[in-house]
Amino acid sequence: MQEELTENDFFTVAEVYQLTELVNETLRDVIYHYWLNKADDHSFEVLDWIELRCESGKNIMLTAGLETDGIKIVDINIQDEKKRLEEEFKGLVSIVSKSAAKHKHWADCLGKAITPSFVKHDGRALNDSFVLKFEGAHDIEIYLGLEGMEVEYFEED
Repeated sequence: MQEELTENDFFTVAEVYQLTELVNETLRDVIYHYWLNKADDHSFEVLDWIELRCESGKNIMLTAGLETDGIKIVDINIQDEKKRLEEEFKGLVSIVSKSAAKHKHWADCLGKAITPSFVKHDGRALNDSFVLKFEGAHDIEIYLGLEGMEVEYFEED
């Protein structure tokens, strides 16, 4: 039996507009912000935010939605969030930020124009994944994994 879709399964109209504003923007850098839990003997990290930085100065911050199971676009100050988590969890939970510019998925995409692509359902865009297409480079899919977001090359069937 197929689960019925709700509003939480779709990008909002505002989010779709923000993503479509990436059309023809040139990717300058990609920053991964990991949620790092050091509370157990075996610390673990989750890719919780992906920041797309463009040559024009436009930045888009993606997150695995806090109150939904979808990707959301947020306006968050990572430095403030780092401070809040350090205080709340007494240093056991923190955010680690790393440039992914040299990562195999992104290295060939830097300096190239972006075209976002969505999976549509009943005229709306599902928020469990989307694809960034780049001229002369691999297409990249950002999607929800079991914990946090994941990034892979996208190959059309």
